[in-house]
Amino acid sequence: MDSRNMPIQMLLMKSAHLLKYQTVSLLERFDMNLGQAAILFILKRYGNLTQRQLSGRVGITPPSMNVALRKMEEKGLVKKEADPDDQRKTRIHLTDMGKSRIEDLKQLFRKTEEITLQDFREEERLLLRRFLVQIEENIMDSKELKDMDLSEIMRRLHPEKNF
Repeated sequence: MDSRNMPIQMLLMKSAHLLKYQTVSLLERFDMNLGQAAILFILKRYGNLTQRQLSGRVGITPPSMNVALRKMEEKGLVKKEADPDDQRKTRIHLTDMGKSRIEDLKQLFRKTEEITLQDFREEERLLLRRFLVQIEENIMDSKELKDMDLSEIMRRLHPEKNF
């Protein structure tokens, strides 16, 4: 089917798959996956979080988070420390290597965005961003997804995985 005649929903899905493939391929250079990249960016934005807080923000189950963090700790990207106020909790900290990797990832995402949006004028980029945010809000507000969070959506979308 010619993309020019394709329904918008199919175009969005096709573009999303292509962008995900490109991003996943580029992340392999850093021996990382999308979830691990998300963990780094969330820690950068929100600071030291507990594993449970981090699981909720990333949208994966605590056991899956534990596996991801173990791998990231082995790579020297994060470290776990007991919470000084509650020894039952573990807080996750970015290491210097983790902070450095974030800068590498920012460059990678800028490169991907530049490729994706080449020949777009600045006002078109801003408009596209506004449209995509509105699409996300519309979908999340739909009766099918009302009161669901990202982790529930991911579990339903990929029941074979442990989100």
